[in-house]
Amino acid sequence: MGTQKSKSFYCVLGAFVLLGAKVPAGAQGATAHVDPPVIEHVEDTTNIKVVAPTNTMQGTRGLSQTSSAEALGEGRLVLGVHGPWYRQERQFSGVPNQKADIFTGVGTIAYGISRQWDVFASLSGYGSNNYNSSNASGLGTLGGGVQATLPFTPTAPIRMGAQFGVFNGLSKNPIDSNFADGYNYFETRTGMDFRTSLIQTLVFGSEGAALKMHFNEGLVTSIESGVDPLMLLGTGIQMNLPVAAVGLELHSRTDIKDIALATDPLWLTPSMQFRTGYNLNLSIGGDVSLSKERNNPNAMRALEPYRVFGGLAFTFDTQEEKRRQEKLEAFKVSQERARLRAKNADLARKAQEDSLDAASASLQMNNMTAENESLAVKSRQDAERARQDSMALADARKRLEEEKSRRTDMENQLLTTGLLVMDAVYFETGRTEISINSKPYLNMLAKMLTKYPKLQIEVAGHTDNVGSDAYNQNLSQGRSAAVMTYLVSQAPELSGRLTSRGYGESMPKADNRTADGRKFNRRTELQVLNKDALREYNEPTLTSGTAPVQSGHAAGSGADSKAPGDSVYSK
Repeated sequence: MGTQKSKSFYCVLGAFVLLGAKVPAGAQGATAHVDPPVIEHVEDTTNIKVVAPTNTMQGTRGLSQTSSAEALGEGRLVLGVHGPWYRQERQFSGVPNQKADIFTGVGTIAYGISRQWDVFASLSGYGSNNYNSSNASGLGTLGGGVQATLPFTPTAPIRMGAQFGVFNGLSKNPIDSNFADGYNYFETRTGMDFRTSLIQTLVFGSEGAALKMHFNEGLVTSIESGVDPLMLLGTGIQMNLPVAAVGLELHSRTDIKDIALATDPLWLTPSMQFRTGYNLNLSIGGDVSLSKERNNPNAMRALEPYRVFGGLAFTFDTQEEKRRQEKLEAFKVSQERARLRAKNADLARKAQEDSLDAASASLQMNNMTAENESLAVKSRQDAERARQDSMALADARKRLEEEKSRRTDMENQLLTTGLLVMDAVYFETGRTEISINSKPYLNMLAKMLTKYPKLQIEVAGHTDNVGSDAYNQNLSQGRSAAVMTYLVSQAPELSGRLTSRGYGESMPKADNRTADGRKFNRRTELQVLNKDALREYNEPTLTSGTAPVQSGHAAGSGADSKAPGDSVYSK
């Protein structure tokens, strides 16, 4: 008997491995994306496509009954309802009478409380038709839990996490009272269970078009006396298409003290989830029994031949607009960087062409008569200067790129966009005094601004629409003046370069009708007034056709006194 169970265990384990290993060639080189909402493409600064992820019957991400190690994402709320049905084909002890139809309904809610943590809860009930029982319908199970995901980078193809849940049985009828049998074992419980699972997911592609493989290994313990711990195994392959996700899952539930994978519940689940584009997913599928029948006539079948199910899942992203704006800002910055790279390449090409033209003219001058010798000498001198200019420009570009690589994110944002939101400056409600927690951040900003003396900068204050226009105008002016005064106190050389202005509620960036929108609108910004000066800190320049010179703070450090052979660059 032990040998037969061991063979069954390895046969089913092999099936799990084979099911999870069927990966198309070429998938290994793809990348994965997780932070919802998933941005598929950006054609312009207003067109962003958002794809809602697929969900399990308990609201987490994944297939119908196989969880994904991908997090829902902070602020994402999922409400779902699912309805499985099966018919009792054969009657024996501990199960409904023959031809009884058993229905269950499961309502779920799940919420992403952070980038790595999700919570979920569910409530099930059951009903029947042609069922000869005094408890033919009623409540089933109340459950809930938490899922934690390791913070892998968005481009990593692997995700790992863990899930813990508690399920309290409310049912007066377990439907199937044999061992851990029945499709609806967790949906019509009479006791309390604790479930712990490890979850792994491989992702190749993005949410709109991807291949995913999920692996779940779980352990269930019960407070019921005489109920042994259960081992849960699950694996699934998921293919995401533009409007639907197709899945195939393999599941096993067996007594960990008496493992019998072949005769205990073992089933295959094909499913499909349709994504309507309106935050609504429609799912259909079925469970097909793979369990062999037992020799025990009182519990011969662990599962009936099949079960079918359908469901709806509504997805709401409470932080969708915030993430959309972040993506738009990143897109604008990348466009500006591409423009600067193209311009630098064009300058280098022109310098090389000028150098070649000058060299050709020099060769022609060698054949001139003696009376034109002076002109030939001048041409050679011009060619040499052009060559030196080209080399100096290349050297300046190299040094500028090295300087850019050492810049902080704040410097890059200010120097590329001319705008920096001071997101670590805090005020008490209705007050203009700067919080002590803001001063280390402002000290760092003051030091940074001294590096770019040619910039004229405005400290701009903004408020939400709570209160009168005049009140908000005075409040924003007081806050901007307080920030400017503190910056000058930390770096007196900023005096004369900084101005302050309050805009009140006149320039909102988000919807003032929501709390998050008002919070975003209460901000203090640094705005470059002379944006032409930004070019001096982002592009190498040449002066008088000679070596490049350095503008900005280096000019005040002795750059004007360098010898003609020295080459320095403009920031």
